[in-house]
Amino acid sequence: MENRMRIEDGRPHFYKLVHGEDIKRHLRIPPTFIKNLAGEISGTVTLTRSTGGQWHVRVWKCTNGTYLEDGWSRFMRENKLGDDEFLVFRYDGNMQFHVKIFGKNGVKRSAAMAEEKGVVSRVKRSRGRPRKYPICPPENSKTDQKPESFTSNFPYFASSMTRSCVERSFLLTIPPTFSNSYFPPTRTKVLLRNLAGKDWEVVCIYHIRRHYISGGWSGFARDNSLKLGDTCIFELVQRNVLQVHVFYSTININ
Repeated sequence: MENRMRIEDGRPHFYKLVHGEDIKRHLRIPPTFIKNLAGEISGTVTLTRSTGGQWHVRVWKCTNGTYLEDGWSRFMRENKLGDDEFLVFRYDGNMQFHVKIFGKNGVKRSAAMAEEKGVVSRVKRSRGRPRKYPICPPENSKTDQKPESFTSNFPYFASSMTRSCVERSFLLTIPPTFSNSYFPPTRTKVLLRNLAGKDWEVVCIYHIRRHYISGGWSGFARDNSLKLGDTCIFELVQRNVLQVHVFYSTININ
């Protein structure tokens, strides 16, 4: 559920009802709200709360709309957001949003309530060099979902890791039904992005009417601790950008 509003001091607002699986991965900014960001849209927005928390979230634009992507799941997790809770976003300009959270009972969460739930997350700045966008270890790229439960508004495909993917030739085959729709019939550079927000540039080659992810794939596989039997879902969130959701197998396959 989404809408936009103008309340309090006239600054633009929009609201969201937390419900379903999609919002746990990304949040769609209402199309009618986008005009408030005219001339200011950049790659990252900052979300703040009255509790003192601050989160940096990347913005992605595609044919389906404008979404808050990398970093959004962290905001959801650290604020313990669940179904039927209500979020109000106030736009303060310069890609800054102040977020108010209302519980299922309709009451706004206070700082005391946030501390009680252990959700206050203050971003500490070190002296000297500016903080970079956080890159987390592979454990933070894991998801508790099962591959069968995955849904998205973006095009995606799933691939089970075979020996050729993670041990021998390090070559991943893209299903033709997907690649022929979204990739050109030629050699193409593609970005793979894990849920921690780290990118790997890989080469997608085209041979005998099929596409394969080749150069750079071995680095992605090793850095994300992929092994035989794991499942990866590749979600096309932007042209030539694949968000990778890793479902690690609990079965040891020899």
